[in-house]
Amino acid sequence: MFIRPHKPTAEPYTRHSLRDLGYQIDPDDGQVRNISTNEPFAFTEDPARKKANIELYNSLVHPASRAVLDIMTDTLHMEPIAVPNAGQPHCFIYATPGALSGDKLVVLVVGNGTFGGVWAWNILLKQGIHHGSVIDYVRDCEQRGLGVLVLNPNMNIVAPDGVAESYNSYVGRGTEIKGSETADEHVGYVWSHMLRNSPVRSIAFVTYSTSGSAVIDLLKYDYERFVEKTACVAFIDSTHSLFDLGSGSIAWLELGARHWETSVSGNSTSVDRVGCPVVAADNTTESREMTPSLCRNGVVEYVTECIERGPVPDAIEFGDGQNNAANLAQLIDDLSGSDSDGADGIPDRLSNVTMNQTFEVKEDGYIGWD
Repeated sequence: MFIRPHKPTAEPYTRHSLRDLGYQIDPDDGQVRNISTNEPFAFTEDPARKKANIELYNSLVHPASRAVLDIMTDTLHMEPIAVPNAGQPHCFIYATPGALSGDKLVVLVVGNGTFGGVWAWNILLKQGIHHGSVIDYVRDCEQRGLGVLVLNPNMNIVAPDGVAESYNSYVGRGTEIKGSETADEHVGYVWSHMLRNSPVRSIAFVTYSTSGSAVIDLLKYDYERFVEKTACVAFIDSTHSLFDLGSGSIAWLELGARHWETSVSGNSTSVDRVGCPVVAADNTTESREMTPSLCRNGVVEYVTECIERGPVPDAIEFGDGQNNAANLAQLIDDLSGSDSDGADGIPDRLSNVTMNQTFEVKEDGYIGWD
């Protein structure tokens, strides 16, 4: 006899603000502080208080995240843009003034589970907005004259009261957001409907953790239009894979991407790795999730330099259907101004890569998002 699994009934969902719970984000240091005591939030490991601390932590996660969004709109004057549109179930992405009508744009994409604008919930609560959110990235990019767009890949459903929520943290009835049913689809939707035909001429993506795979999909399935507009991708502790990438895509990653990986050695050094140059991001803290904050200066400097240069020259002419490793090596030599250093003219870090992938795509681009 088949027994259907019991589905728990969601309890009435009340959205509290940080102030409702007795906390606020300090305007001076960005810490989440108790309003009465002015003490920053601290997770106590005392066994006698463990349950209470977990409950407090869980109750503060969403209000603190919404407070970050409030800072983005009220203090940084970022514009919330409905995706797909305000006339149907939607989530919001956030753009600095004139970002989508200018020439230069940085697109920030957070990893799994969190609200748009938050790198990691635990870092936001324990270390504040300067380490746990994209706030400082936005400010640094704006100071360099770059527009910024913050995506919201984890808001995939809308609750009955019309507020976008995440599958990871919301229990109850919800309506899927068209085009944002998953994080990857959200990134693909924004690219195909807002970015690839926009006036922006030079785009840099900054991706954290799982969001790197979504940008790899853009490169894989919409190669020509992607490399025509994209100056670079800065991966941070990314989980993306090179599986099924064509030779053109791998060549582009060699020249148009850099990957910051957490290192506990105390040194920030370059690492030779297939796919794109890797930087060992110095992070000697107890939390791997601190890496986006700790490598911020290097990432912003890199994307600024690439955006000023513009999209990788001549990459579109190489195409992603070429499967000849010698052509790949020649492209890298031509664009980098150096000679290949491996056998048969193939760079050492590409010598073990099989260049035999081809893809069948629609005439108007890649699969699934148009």
